[in-house]
Amino acid sequence: MSALKDLKPLNPAAFFEVRGKIPKAEKRRQFKKGLLPNTTGLTGEGRLISLALLWSPVGIYVEMGCKLGIESGDQLELFMDTRDLKTSNVITRFCHHFSFDLEEETGAEVTRFRGEDSHELADSDLITMKMEVKRSSYRVEMALPKEILYGYDPVEFKRLGFCYRFKRKNGEKEHFNLSSDSFNLEKHPALWASMELMG
Repeated sequence: MSALKDLKPLNPAAFFEVRGKIPKAEKRRQFKKGLLPNTTGLTGEGRLISLALLWSPVGIYVEMGCKLGIESGDQLELFMDTRDLKTSNVITRFCHHFSFDLEEETGAEVTRFRGEDSHELADSDLITMKMEVKRSSYRVEMALPKEILYGYDPVEFKRLGFCYRFKRKNGEKEHFNLSSDSFNLEKHPALWASMELMG
């Protein structure tokens, strides 16, 4: 009987797939429409940020809001699969891992491919970031153009695999849709949420 208390609790993300919708961007980007649901109940984490996604034929737009003052070491990582290949349990050429140093306002693709099924890493100069910093909060908008999203074709493929990880220097983390404490996000795109690109 004592062995039962040594068992780790089961993670809900292992049993079901998370699905969502990404609205199409209008001329004036209305990020409130693309706000992702709070999944911290699944990951057992505290709420640190809000994140919204919009899509257009020319790329993906991201807005992140944080109700904490910006700190050195604040990092946002985005994981995207432009074909949402749930049949593949390895990183394919359609997968992207972007890392953003929020204080420095810099971003780069850091995808680690295991084999020949890869693409050239994104030109960081094509990523745009716009930051608004207040005393006890900040907001950042990012634009990822289709030129750096290998396989991105919203006419032919209406879904996007997606996941994020936000980290602070003190070790606090927030994820959507599953925690990297339980899963290696960089290696398992089949576990990323399936996001439908809405007309």
